[in-house]
Amino acid sequence: MANKSAIENATNAPSLPAYQANKDSQFSFLTGPDFPEKHNVAWRIEIAREDAANPLLEPKYPWDSGSIASYGTVLLDPTDGLWKMWYICRIPRPTPSSGPATGWSLAYAESEDGVHWNRPELDISLFQGQKTNILFDLESGGLSQQASVMIHPDAPADWRYEMFIFRWTTYEGASHVVRGFPLAPGESKHTDGIYRYRSADGKHWQAWEKIEMDTRDSIWVSQLSDGTYLALSKIVIAALPGGLVPYDCAVGECRIMVRRTSATGTEWSPYELAILPDWQDSPDTQFMELLVLPERDGYVGLLTVYHAFNQSIDIQFAASRDGKTWWRPDRRACVPLRPLGDYGGGMIWPMQPAIHHDGRVYLYYSAQEGLHNDYLNTEVVERSRQGGLPKWPHYWTGVRMGQEAYTPIAGLLWSHGAMCRASWDEGRLWAAVTASGGPLEGMLGTKTLSVGGKRLHVNAVTVRDGMLEAELLKDDQALPEFTRADCIPFRGDEKSAVIRWKGGDRCPTENVRMRFYLNQARLYSFDWSAE
Repeated sequence: MANKSAIENATNAPSLPAYQANKDSQFSFLTGPDFPEKHNVAWRIEIAREDAANPLLEPKYPWDSGSIASYGTVLLDPTDGLWKMWYICRIPRPTPSSGPATGWSLAYAESEDGVHWNRPELDISLFQGQKTNILFDLESGGLSQQASVMIHPDAPADWRYEMFIFRWTTYEGASHVVRGFPLAPGESKHTDGIYRYRSADGKHWQAWEKIEMDTRDSIWVSQLSDGTYLALSKIVIAALPGGLVPYDCAVGECRIMVRRTSATGTEWSPYELAILPDWQDSPDTQFMELLVLPERDGYVGLLTVYHAFNQSIDIQFAASRDGKTWWRPDRRACVPLRPLGDYGGGMIWPMQPAIHHDGRVYLYYSAQEGLHNDYLNTEVVERSRQGGLPKWPHYWTGVRMGQEAYTPIAGLLWSHGAMCRASWDEGRLWAAVTASGGPLEGMLGTKTLSVGGKRLHVNAVTVRDGMLEAELLKDDQALPEFTRADCIPFRGDEKSAVIRWKGGDRCPTENVRMRFYLNQARLYSFDWSAE
């Protein structure tokens, strides 16, 4: 009956209306391509503010004492006002040779305030006879990873929650059959891949369909405001020049991000490039994940950046106007690493999506103490000090892109972590500033805009005795009474300050360009409004 139900669900699914949690609080942002004119301008990255209560969720039970990992979703549920988290937990390493994902299970937690989390005792999956907060264990269909959960408040009750999740049926200790899904004629096992589920309560999940998509483990699925499904996933290309790292578990490869779309979530387009390292990146830079947050006139991206030389992972900003072409304001982390050995000292893996709430943008993340690999352990150093060449690498991990991969120890990729949270002031993730600092001026010139009769609002901050000025140009000539000399300089700290000139505060004509002049000022965004 379960297999028959899964087939019927795949063909008889109702329309699932898109829900956009941050629709009323979206903000504007700037990108470099917005300004064909630039002089002495660079981009200031705002560092996320860590939650005072961090870590919010630490390993506690036998089934999660290995690590609280991410690879999941946090939502503020509009149906009951609860914060809900679907995340991956892990048992301790059962044997020294066990693989890095051994024991990964999908777990659930909930909170009334987003800070204090409860791991409910459920009878869905027992651990040595004890109730747990696990939703998918190994016996239900293998290891779990990348749980993308969406909510549809207006859908029929049994379809209110939707999930795409990667199941590893072939991994160590995994069940080879995903519960509830039919097997192909003549087959006795399921293959690794994306499995789709639905639920009435977000805890008890019913099989829906296996998604035919060629992808690796890192993939996020979301639904855009028009109902289109978007998948951003990892593929590999040959390592870039200078980026071959022999102790990486994917030696010879470079991880990059691609995108696919689907009208229904069932059939997907071929992949197209989303983002890959460029000339501004260190040659060891690779990308593991890309989270997308819809904002006004575009998308903010949170990019999981892997630094293969030192095996660390941090989070950096990206932005796009169309969701296809991505721009990065800077290569510095917006969620930086802590000292190695602290939570978040080696790797930071984000949960999706970022959440708007009470004027801030929150990002939940798994803060891992260790590195993605372990070439920095003291064994190598001590051996070299005893004389002779270091006797490493010596632990073989496989062949990638025709290259053998090694690590100094058998503890490849195992690390311990907890769930944390960081946030930014809404609308202030990055800003244009002068590259020089101090009193030297910077200038930004826009493209031609059709803004006749509208007011210019800026989201900006000035420091010390700084100021921000603007002028309007028509056919590259400053408009009379709207020149820089006619502008009343902005000073202060406002998210929607109206710019005024001698000629008033409304643009007198269509099709104008603007120039902003920055002097010890931070420009986060600008908008034109009829009000």
